[in-house]
Amino acid sequence: MEMLDNVLPQVADIAEESSSVVAGNSLLTFFSGVSREDERFIKDSMRWAEYQADQRVNRRQAPGFWFEYYSASLQQLGWELGEPVRVAGREFEGDFLDAWSKSMERLLSSGRRQQMKKTFQLLEHNPAGFDLFADSVREWNDFVFSPAYYNYYKHLEIVISHVGLLDAQWTKRYLFWDVEYSRSQLEVYARRFMNTPKNMSARRAELTELVRDMRRNEFALSQ
Repeated sequence: MEMLDNVLPQVADIAEESSSVVAGNSLLTFFSGVSREDERFIKDSMRWAEYQADQRVNRRQAPGFWFEYYSASLQQLGWELGEPVRVAGREFEGDFLDAWSKSMERLLSSGRRQQMKKTFQLLEHNPAGFDLFADSVREWNDFVFSPAYYNYYKHLEIVISHVGLLDAQWTKRYLFWDVEYSRSQLEVYARRFMNTPKNMSARRAELTELVRDMRRNEFALSQ
């Protein structure tokens, strides 16, 4: 089934309510209407996919292959895969979010891209969430962020961006979206994933069991 985020009219270009959460080195934004149980299904799916990919590929050395294993693990859970997008810059500096937004034109409406920028700004005003996120980013030299929403057919869609910054100088007050160190090598791998209510209902209990022993700190960002 085709995923229609860029085909049908987008209500996201009208201001949408959203909520955001930091989960390890992942920053997730859930747009209005996404249920709590589907939020949990997304977070558990991403946690499981990350674990599976880490067993097979060193994400620092081969982020592209890592993201392919990550995507394949999500597919095993019933997520339908869209076409991947890759952005790379060997001598990158400047505003990462602007570069990311331009690269996501095929995957996300302008309204949702703008909302993701606001999510990063919101992170600045939540010190506990920022510290949790920053500590994980420094450990892995990468981070994941994703908006989640229901499409026209009420199927759940997420657009996952895996961002790696190699040779970056991480400092306590480093703003990850404003790269001032010109030797930073930027790599972004992104893809849209879709799942149906029927499939999620059938797999929810199985997924809960798969991640039962995988604990990850989470922090809900406040407005």
